[in-house]
Amino acid sequence: MALDLDTGLKLASFLLSVGAIIFAFISNRRKDTDERFKDGSKRMDRHDMRIVALEQTVQAMPGTGDIHALQLELVKQTGSLAEMRAVMEGNAKIMARLETIVSRHEDHLIGG
Repeated sequence: MALDLDTGLKLASFLLSVGAIIFAFISNRRKDTDERFKDGSKRMDRHDMRIVALEQTVQAMPGTGDIHALQLELVKQTGSLAEMRAVMEGNAKIMARLETIVSRHEDHLIGG
């Protein structure tokens, strides 16, 4: 099997075509991959912005110490309300006694 010039040119042309196909495939694949990486990068940036906003929101929320302080203040207010209730009940009893005394005085003055 002798290789003459015509066969060599055809073989070189064929190999050049195959090489061009492989090069086109690799370069197009690289472009698609670059586009996918760009899209992924943009998506990660959006996620990062959302995470930063969420972290800021969480940092502004009250912590366990703040909630505990509120609970203590509520307990103090509950105690104060109980004291006020006791004072009001005492005042109501005093007023009832005064009403009784005043009504007796009225009866005495009217009845003579």
